[in-house]
Amino acid sequence: MKYHPHAAHNSQPSDVGGGTSPTLECPSHRLHPDSEQVRHLLEQLDDVVFQAIRGDAASLAKAHQLWPQVVEMIGWELVEESREQYLRYATDLMRECEADRVRNPEHAIAAIEVIELLTGQ
Repeated sequence: MKYHPHAAHNSQPSDVGGGTSPTLECPSHRLHPDSEQVRHLLEQLDDVVFQAIRGDAASLAKAHQLWPQVVEMIGWELVEESREQYLRYATDLMRECEADRVRNPEHAIAAIEVIELLTGQ
């Protein structure tokens, strides 16, 4: 299965209550979902997380730093689609490890570590 980085998707806040509520000036509210900066951050995150899932220790260490920074900068809504791709890829990789005749526990462990990072466990 091949996974590709993707462009940020549009996310419009909804006013559920219909009333006015104080708005926080989060960094994600200052960034447009289609901006070059958002796309660059998501591409950087894609590179780091996919390499970490494949077992690259340096990328895993960088993912532990970059993941919370990107969530803080662009907001949960914009990283959720990427997060779903990462979790799907890590899960698929773990299934492949289970099915392989030649076991490679390092790949399974790397995938588990990334799953833990992305799920906050």
